[in-house]
Amino acid sequence: MVATVLRLKLRLLANTMQREVWRVILVVLGALWALSMVPGVVGGARWLAFQPLEVRSSALVVVGTVLLVGWTVIPVLMFGADETVTPRKFAVLGPDPRRLAPALAVAAMLSVPALFTGFVCLASMLAWREEGGPTTAFALASGAAAFATCVLASRVVTAFATRLLSTRRARELAGVLGGLVALCAVPVGVSLGSLGLEGALERLPGLTTALSFTPFGAAWAAPAAAAAGEWAGAFGHLLLAWGFVGAGMLVWVAQVDRLMVDPPSTVGAARRRADAFVGEVGAPGPTTTARLARAVARRALRYWLGDPRYLASLASTLLMPLLIAVLLAVVGLSSVSGAVLVAPLVAGAVGWGRHNDTAFDGTAFWLHVSAGVPGVADRAGRVLALSAWAVPGVVAIAVGGAWLAGRWDMLGASLGLALGLYGAGLGVAMVSSVLLPYPAPRAGDSPFATETGSVGASLVAQLVATLATAVLAAPVVVLFWLTAEGRASLGGVVLAVGALGGVLVLAAGVVLGGRLLDARGAQLLARLT
Repeated sequence: MVATVLRLKLRLLANTMQREVWRVILVVLGALWALSMVPGVVGGARWLAFQPLEVRSSALVVVGTVLLVGWTVIPVLMFGADETVTPRKFAVLGPDPRRLAPALAVAAMLSVPALFTGFVCLASMLAWREEGGPTTAFALASGAAAFATCVLASRVVTAFATRLLSTRRARELAGVLGGLVALCAVPVGVSLGSLGLEGALERLPGLTTALSFTPFGAAWAAPAAAAAGEWAGAFGHLLLAWGFVGAGMLVWVAQVDRLMVDPPSTVGAARRRADAFVGEVGAPGPTTTARLARAVARRALRYWLGDPRYLASLASTLLMPLLIAVLLAVVGLSSVSGAVLVAPLVAGAVGWGRHNDTAFDGTAFWLHVSAGVPGVADRAGRVLALSAWAVPGVVAIAVGGAWLAGRWDMLGASLGLALGLYGAGLGVAMVSSVLLPYPAPRAGDSPFATETGSVGASLVAQLVATLATAVLAAPVVVLFWLTAEGRASLGGVVLAVGALGGVLVLAAGVVLGGRLLDARGAQLLARLT
């Protein structure tokens, strides 16, 4: 079964690369990046070989934790990545899940990130080469366990996330839990920032000791115990590491079995809602356009309240800014706290995140085209739906960040930067979602499903949207950093420039995107269907 699945994946990848030049480019770029990192990995491992035992142990546990966290989080965030073999694609064949699950796990190792992770795990042996053969053998066995744990974690978490967002009640619960986690991340980041980099490093040994009894660090602690002559502890950590691998495989087998016989469905109990009719449209005019914009906003708000694709996209959009803010808090910026930057980062990510918003309509976009909805009404309705909850949320985060950091003098600047980034990102999104749409999960599908050929197009669209947003938001960013460097009197200026500039850029994006939509509506519908 393993050989069959591997041949199938390689054949599908080869056929895909023959059709899509972007796939080849991405693989080549990924391979070049991995090769460029090889000297750094080898050099770091050789440097650790001459460090004290406690330093080596703590450093490797931290590396292992980062790897496992990455393999747990990134596959969920990158749900647009193509998957050539999934359990549901084998459902019609009825294979034994106990044979199929290991084959799918091995097939998941055939990728540039997986191969690079495997190299990092095995390169850790270089850090223990001076400790003798037995310790090196422990490092080899532990590295293999760490690599297997990473791959299984990505498969299990993706399967759980796919099913978690398949029902309305589960989505609502996931949204509440995600919000609580996001709120908890801010005070944790502020606490770490108050310790400073040196203070955090002083507490590192205690943290790594605790992690050594979890899947994050058990495998990486075994060779350290062997090097210290604690053979019972070394065997214990190694058995614990492989025990986690076995447990992960059992969970993965159960998930494969369930995905084949009971695939996730987004169909839930029907809800009756009061329908709102626009009435007789007649000739387009200001009143008609406003009514149509409100109608579009009502439909878009339903997406934000219950569509798993939107909720998954929102989660992936919010998580990265929070991680960046926590990292900045740990590093300890001298001029501004990481908590103050949470609101601007979240606002920019939320606005920029709608750069492919039209594609989420899919075939439903024909309603707009057939009804002759003006492009401005379409764009304005989407902006109203998002702004109804995003703007109050950003304001609340800005106030909370200033309170946590004790920097009320930065509230105006933080809020101004947030509004500027939000307006610039969303204004660009209203244009890019017409000019550069790419395949998105269809309504009713898993939010982690995708269509072949979306990787290259999504890369281009995201790059263009990012560059355009950065250029348009540059003035308010410069003013914010001038304020952070001690010119507190500019706080009001930043707020005024950010709010006014964000509104102007957003209005321009709505108008320009609407005109492009009027001219390209039929072509856009053809691309979406």
